Amino acid sequence: MEFGFFSNMKIKFFLRNIEKKFSPYKFYSFNPYFRYLFKVNLSFGLYFLYLFCANFYNFFLLIKKNRLTFFFQKNGFYKRNLKNNEFPFKLLEYLNADIEKKDRIPINCHLSNFQHQKNIALVDSQKHVYSIPNALMMELDQFIRKDNDLDNLIKFYFKSNYFICNLRMWRYLSDDKKKLKSEVKAHYDIFPHKTLKIMIYKGFFSINHAALDIIDQKTNKLIYSIKGKNPILLFDSNHLYHGAKFPLENRDTIEITLIPSIKIKHPLHGGFASGYPVNPFKECKKIY
Repeated sequence: MEFGFFSNMKIKFFLRNIEKKFSPYKFYSFNPYFRYLFKVNLSFGLYFLYLFCANFYNFFLLIKKNRLTFFFQKNGFYKRNLKNNEFPFKLLEYLNADIEKKDRIPINCHLSNFQHQKNIALVDSQKHVYSIPNALMMELDQFIRKDNDLDNLIKFYFKSNYFICNLRMWRYLSDDKKKLKSEVKAHYDIFPHKTLKIMIYKGFFSINHAALDIIDQKTNKLIYSIKGKNPILLFDSNHLYHGAKFPLENRDTIEITLIPSIKIKHPLHGGFASGYPVNPFKECKKIY
């Protein structure tokens, strides 16, 4: 019994030291996600190796340090409101037209070498877009790269170049009839290390009816509410405990998943039930 107790103590001590070494950011202070990395997960191990290669290749990448990078390093997110006529409104128009179509066929994943799940179809509070044209993906990629603040923050956090590995869009339904079950409860995402997400929300949001809440997982106290008109949020969803209550009215949402890259890559649309490439060194080929 004593041997087992001391062995567990040594393992916990080892994990705490490793976590400190790989936790240079204040918002890494607590998360169960990091423990998950030490389970047998070949994909996450490959991402650590890929990140090392990307950092080495992009060692001389030009990155500016400013008040936004300082804020992100401390808090793990950046938020602003969309301006009129910015590109994401074109995506929102496509979302609105697509989900109104009849006889749509759900396709969980369009690509090989891609993590995906099947039970997302059971979510009764969301109507997803199943396919997104390549032309829109290319425009989205250019929108992010031409936004100096977004582009610099992503490169600052990754210490490398980056690419879009998935785009998902859906309508989050209001529970005005109290019949829906799938509210987005507070959670950590479990994606490869240093994955970032850009979330875009259509509508006006207040502190009492926010687009997204960032919460202290230990105390359950609110840290920050994503509010304002048509907010756009860049954040590390692995390390920030976040959730979204049922909206007052149906709400359109865009989710862009970003991962480090050695060189600039063509943006990918994995699918509405997809996450990220399983092997970052391997090509993802279209299967549907």
